[in-house]
Amino acid sequence: MTRFLALTLAFVAAITAETRAEGPVPGEAWKLPLPDRSRLELRWIPPGTFTMGSPATEPGRRADEGPQTQVTLTRGFWLGRTLVTVGQWKQVMGLDLRAQLKKRIRDDTLWELGGKQQRLRDLMHWSLDADPVTYLANEDDDLPMYFVSWNDAMEFAAKLTAQERTAGRLPDGYEFNLPTEAQWEYACRAGTTTPTYAGTNEPAVLSQLAWFDQNSAEGYAGRRIGPTKSGPRVVGLKEANGWGLHDMYGNIWQWCRDWYGPYVGGSVTDPTGPATGTGRVNRGGSFGSGINSLRSATRASNPQPEASAYRGFRIALVPVVAPPNPPRPVGHPSS
Repeated sequence: MTRFLALTLAFVAAITAETRAEGPVPGEAWKLPLPDRSRLELRWIPPGTFTMGSPATEPGRRADEGPQTQVTLTRGFWLGRTLVTVGQWKQVMGLDLRAQLKKRIRDDTLWELGGKQQRLRDLMHWSLDADPVTYLANEDDDLPMYFVSWNDAMEFAAKLTAQERTAGRLPDGYEFNLPTEAQWEYACRAGTTTPTYAGTNEPAVLSQLAWFDQNSAEGYAGRRIGPTKSGPRVVGLKEANGWGLHDMYGNIWQWCRDWYGPYVGGSVTDPTGPATGTGRVNRGGSFGSGINSLRSATRASNPQPEASAYRGFRIALVPVVAPPNPPRPVGHPSS
């Protein structure tokens, strides 16, 4: 009986220690514990300086990628090894993919979009009476979570922050958030200055790094979206960059925290983007994107309430920055 009791106590102690996992340590990767005892893996991104944007000679360059700007990030941060998955979303938010899409379809909030007031379902051309499956690709837990707006991604971050502060695991002065556009590009480049972290964005190179319009249908099974006859793919199957981040190009676009706006040029420190705007930055391209969208410098802008099958997010644990207090911009609920 004594031996049995000792083994039982040891087992309970082990489970308790697992539940009371230590928080992240600067300089080290971290696995954030989730309610089902799975993990959300985060990689450490050291502070440093890099050149944001692309040179005029880069093939596929767009005008909004300049002027190139020297950016210094004074504090390191953690960034998800992969995009947030369907399974991780369910564990934190309590909604599966169908329920999330149904929630968005039935949202009657009026938004100032395209110069007029409209509901999200009007913008996305969804039918109020449609079965969510009509618009879904596959739903496996290891796919990147999609049909999430910028607002949804920020709600996910806020819940994680509250959870980890309650657990006592958050380092002082840090919170979960979307990465800023500068943090995203710095982490994507991982010290490189070329179009991709593998050098070029030629199709043969990209096929090793990303799911995009030329390879996303290969081996794809199940429900399909769009002309590529594919959909979001399992995360982490393509080659990582030098800091251990997968799917920085392709699969699905990734929301960033910033309002979209022009670069300032020169040198800046810890930028957070414009104080207001009409769209939020997203980066990286998707399974339906062509090669010019799969470069470290490529940028896109979308209304923050938009939720589509081509867009998701990657969570970051970043230094807290006091939010600005601008007038309500386009893309916020109309009164």
